[in-house]
Order: sequence, then C-alpha cells, then structure tokens
Amino acid sequence: MKKQIAIGGYRAFIIKTKMTDVPTSVGPSQYVCAPDSKHVFLATPAQLLLEKYLQHTSQKLFPLSIRNYAHPVLSVDCYLNLGPEVTVCFVSSRPHAINLTTTGLLFSGLLLCFADSFVTPAFLKKFAFLKGATLCVISADRSSLRHTVGRLELEEEWRFRLSDEFQTANSKEDRPLFFLTGKHI
Repeated sequence: MKKQIAIGGYRAFIIKTKMTDVPTSVGPSQYVCAPDSKHVFLATPAQLLLEKYLQHTSQKLFPLSIRNYAHPVLSVDCYLNLGPEVTVCFVSSRPHAINLTTTGLLFSGLLLCFADSFVTPAFLKKFAFLKGATLCVISADRSSLRHTVGRLELEEEWRFRLSDEFQTANSKEDRPLFFLTGKHI
C-alpha cells in the first residue's frame, strides 16, 4: 500500500486556529468536533488533523488492540498512523492483491477510510471480530459516511450512536473529514 503525502517528507506543521495567525496550544481533543458544532476551526489540512487525533486517542478508541499482537485492528485499503501502542493489520480489498492469511485471527477493531466499491459486505464477512471491537468509518462528507454504513450493511454487526459521529475541526470551506465509531455486537 502507498500513502500519498501531498507536500513530501517530514515537516513540522504548526496547528493554529483560523481566527488568528498566532499559533495557540491546541490539544488532540480539539482536532475533532461534533458535526455542525460552533467549534473553533483550525487552519490545518483535514487529513493531518484526523491523523494527529487518531495518533493521540487510538488507545481510547481501540483499547482491545493495545500491545495485543493476537488481536490487531484491521485496516482496509488505507494507512493511518494509529501510534506505536496499537497493533494494526493492513489488508487490500483489491481482487488481485495478495493478503496475509487472516484465518482464525480475531480483530479488535476495523478501520475503513474512504471505502470504495471493492469493499463489500461479503469481503468484510471474511474477518472475525472480538465482541466490543471498535469500528471507525471515515468519509469525505456526512452523506458518504451514511451511504458507506448502509452499503456495507454495518448495522447488522455493529452498534452506533449519534454521539459517536465526528468531523475534523475544519470549516466547511476547508472540507472537513467525517468519521463514525461503533462497537461490535
């Protein structure tokens, strides 16, 4: 798998609010907010905010996979840095892809980022999840997020709450990313 880096290489990116050009101390909890909230918006690319948020909160988001090599988080068609504590297994949904055998492996979470038509309900049924495993679905907008949940028939095995829907702390003009978390039943 490849990760696209728009600017290339490592560079320190100062996260600042849109209100002022002066950097403020913004913590990981401020990188995301509830959709349509009156949150302080940040002048930072949405992908970076999401990745920083996941790096800092992955231990709370995916508690069953912390240093647990027997029960990793299953990440389909995407690479997002979940930090050093969370064990991740990456697979490709492409028909021509060669994936490691995951037979008999129980996953502690599922990460779906911009799931395309290759990710199907039949593809996801190949994998087994622990009870209480965490699901995180990421999309470019709320409509796509809900469409993905419906198309993949995720409601059958995962429980969602309205309070588990978030967006990156970007204004509408900056095109925030939306994500929904849930638990395996």
